[in-house]
Amino acid sequence: MTAAKERGAEKEGECKMEAQKIKSDGKVTTLLLADFKLSLVNALRRAIINGVSTLAMDDVTIYKNTSPMYDEILASRLGLIPLKTDSAIKKSKKEFLFKLKETGPKTIHASDLIPSDKDVTPVYPETLIINLKEGESVELEAKAVFGTGQEHIKFSPAHVFYHFYPVIDIKKGAIKEAEKIAALCPIDILEGSGDKLSVKKGKLQDCILCKACEDFAGSDNIKISSDAKRTVFEIETWGQLETKDILDQALECLTEELNEISKKV
Repeated sequence: MTAAKERGAEKEGECKMEAQKIKSDGKVTTLLLADFKLSLVNALRRAIINGVSTLAMDDVTIYKNTSPMYDEILASRLGLIPLKTDSAIKKSKKEFLFKLKETGPKTIHASDLIPSDKDVTPVYPETLIINLKEGESVELEAKAVFGTGQEHIKFSPAHVFYHFYPVIDIKKGAIKEAEKIAALCPIDILEGSGDKLSVKKGKLQDCILCKACEDFAGSDNIKISSDAKRTVFEIETWGQLETKDILDQALECLTEELNEISKKV
């Protein structure tokens, strides 16, 4: 993965970082990064959170609201509804409208919003907006625009974090209370049976280095550490964009910023 020219290196040239996809379920993608500089990994994380453009409701006009919910809270809830952005990017329009006119008793969900464009809709239609009781009503119009997480967190496309690749050393031979040690793992990656303890197949990278097992069993039985040369990089998208599109935008943003800095240094 070629990210950008990084200033401060011993010599100028492209800074390359190897990336391997460990797993992906469409919502959460886990990458294994190697041959990296930690500053570059963190820069990529920040570029995803702050630099990727997505669509969100930003301007809400409330014509009527007789519910107990304040107008400001209602507008804030609308702004936090993830909107499908991939299809919006392909269009020439920069604004998309949503209308809502409902009277209770009724539970209002994101699916009740009427979009001006059938391709730009809430990612999660079941998202709860407000509960209206008998006689209560809401009428509003919301304008969705493009923005980045640097402007407001509602535009951020994903939750991103990283940690060094886990290393789990388990003592060879019998281990007392193996089942109890395995049960202490908060993310269930250990397997204990009788006096045998092991890491479940394909689960090592999920270790969060909490050391709950080591604290109980002692480092003589199980030792938790990390490989500083490899990093687990996890992207949990909110659904506005596919992970590949998020990475592409983030790398473009990062490259532009580094080029701008290089011109001024």
